Amino acid sequence: MSDERFPKAERLRKRREFKSADTHKTARVVTPNLIILRAPNTLDHVRIGITVSKKIGKSVDRNRVKRLLREAYRKNKGVFKPGNDYVLIARSPRIIGASAIAQEIVKALGSA
Repeated sequence: MSDERFPKAERLRKRREFKSADTHKTARVVTPNLIILRAPNTLDHVRIGITVSKKIGKSVDRNRVKRLLREAYRKNKGVFKPGNDYVLIARSPRIIGASAIAQEIVKALGSA
């Protein structure tokens, strides 16, 4: 059984962690619904940060997009390379479901 948890150790939580990931990014992948930033970290595991701005919509829409992105990460942890921080920035509120966004992430990270 795969580990589908999302503990605090795997999250970017503070503003300085997000800023550090942005300033030290080694890759930036743009897809129709997402921008994915990758930056190295000193840890042996992946950390994920999710950003959804007010341009996406009201709080209900933003929270739904965040839930879908978390679910896509939890189901596809193997795609993310250990020792990196990833920032997922939502570009579109038209994210259909977790499986569709997961396919987009897998395709984007497979090429990066």
